[in-house]
Amino acid sequence: MMEEFILPEEVWVHVFHFLSTSDKLSVRSSCRFFMRLIDRPVLWKNTTLYIGKISSFTSHSWRTLINRKIASVVGLKMNGKEWKQLALRLPWIHSVTVDECCVSALNSLSEFKNLTRLVLRRCVCPSLTSLSTLRELSHLSLCEVVCAPTSDIINALSQLNNLTSLHYHACSKPIPTAAFHNLLQRLPKLKQLSLKVGSNQSPVSNDALFLPQANHMPEDPQCRVPALISLELLNYMDPILSPVALQGLPSLKFLTVQYRGWALEPELCHLKTWLSTMPFLSELNISLGYQLGVYVNSVPATVHHLSLKGVMAEVKALRDLAQRVPDLLHLHLDLCFHKRQSIIAEVPWLFPKLQSLAIRHYKVPVEEFLGLAQLSHLKHLVILDPNSGPNSALKDLTQKMHIQTNYRVNVIHLSGPKDPNACFCANY
Repeated sequence: MMEEFILPEEVWVHVFHFLSTSDKLSVRSSCRFFMRLIDRPVLWKNTTLYIGKISSFTSHSWRTLINRKIASVVGLKMNGKEWKQLALRLPWIHSVTVDECCVSALNSLSEFKNLTRLVLRRCVCPSLTSLSTLRELSHLSLCEVVCAPTSDIINALSQLNNLTSLHYHACSKPIPTAAFHNLLQRLPKLKQLSLKVGSNQSPVSNDALFLPQANHMPEDPQCRVPALISLELLNYMDPILSPVALQGLPSLKFLTVQYRGWALEPELCHLKTWLSTMPFLSELNISLGYQLGVYVNSVPATVHHLSLKGVMAEVKALRDLAQRVPDLLHLHLDLCFHKRQSIIAEVPWLFPKLQSLAIRHYKVPVEEFLGLAQLSHLKHLVILDPNSGPNSALKDLTQKMHIQTNYRVNVIHLSGPKDPNACFCANY
């Protein structure tokens, strides 16, 4: 054995934790010792397996997957027989993403006895009845799913009373308000909800979309409104929901509103009313929509994490925002200004407590960019511009930032790999 192998195996495994998947595979091919260590389940617990043709798997492939205890899979156009084979070979799988499936595939999911997370993407499902057998599901996502009548959908979802997270993006089948109230009463553990609104959808109701718990019949303990902490509205435009639509969500901590486009009529903005009823909100994510100045004075002071993507703004609105959220820790700033102007130079003074910041580098003067080093608490700076990696000029600027901050700030030029189980809808 080579001298370097004298290190305890636990030390090697700890080091391998920092490697990318491709690097782990390279190390694995170097020798049998590393092959055995790399195949430990602890190094693959957050890995997702992509499957196109299961027939291409050899006996060696199956042994490797079994050794690694891969627990998350994405299957593309797999039929029912293939899903059953997968469930037989890897019975511990708890996360399944079904991409472009057929009916037989959906009916085969009951073979996964440990399934807790299910994502259906781009599927045609005449019926969702088989979902009702998956009683242990805690996360369900329906994205671009052409499916059964609304009544069938509601009936299937209402059986999954262990759900804590629901992404309902089958916008061609909007759920009527009364039926939506009834569905929520059947999902008492639900904490996270994501809804996609149809492009041609008319206003749902003038009533609240979420009823407060006081409106429930106390004699029926099985039917109560869940205390949602996270809500996401995608492809939204006013006035589809009413100003009081979210009044039953006082416990909300995370709110995302992704508008379909820019909104130019401030008198229609319901966001400012919604925000005024959320005393515990800690994260707010807005894409497009109204000018920041329309709702900036309604942003709760409790917000610590703020994302503004494609939002129209004036410098004054940013300054007003800084007054509203003096304890902001995380900021994603990707604004559309009416005039040519840069706000980067003011960021250290407006938001001095920032720990992470995401900005665009394009056309930002060098001195303004390096001025971000004055953010004494900053740990992560994300550059949103590059798609394939930084150019030489940006690399040089990054190095100067590292030197100025004594390598305190981690400058990230690319966002991390996309979640293979993520929905296609939140793509701005």
